[in-house]
Amino acid sequence: MKPLLELIGKGGPAMIAIIVLSIVLYARCFRLLLTLRRARRALRPADAAEAHRLQEDWHESFRQQRIALGAMIAAAPLLGLLGTVSGMVKTFETLSTHAGEKSMEGLARGISEVLVATESGLLVALPALLLVYLAHREVRRLAQQLNGLDPAAGRTSP
Repeated sequence: MKPLLELIGKGGPAMIAIIVLSIVLYARCFRLLLTLRRARRALRPADAAEAHRLQEDWHESFRQQRIALGAMIAAAPLLGLLGTVSGMVKTFETLSTHAGEKSMEGLARGISEVLVATESGLLVALPALLLVYLAHREVRRLAQQLNGLDPAAGRTSP
């Protein structure tokens, strides 16, 4: 808990939103991936019509999830940018009100806050983007498995 509080202290108030967003985002990403993998392993439709219906259901479900995940992925660097702007405002306020050594200390603290917030936003967004790609790949595998079903036997064709 202490490192988390230190990170919030270093990155400013925007870090709280970035941390909350990352928890929600990664929980949804991993839940989606696990659901898709379980579906592919347990897939045994009775006929081609059921296989087609399942394929459509999975595509629509993934599309809806991808929209929500995409919005969260886009929000992470924007929250980092918000932290950047608030850090820069604090930096310039410090420069305008203090002179000498205190202004340099305030400048260094402000720049540090700016960089931590920006970095955090990007560190949340980039791996999540990879996870959504993996989910997309899993949906394609599921579709391939459904397309390869033998309609008569309900099993995959050789």
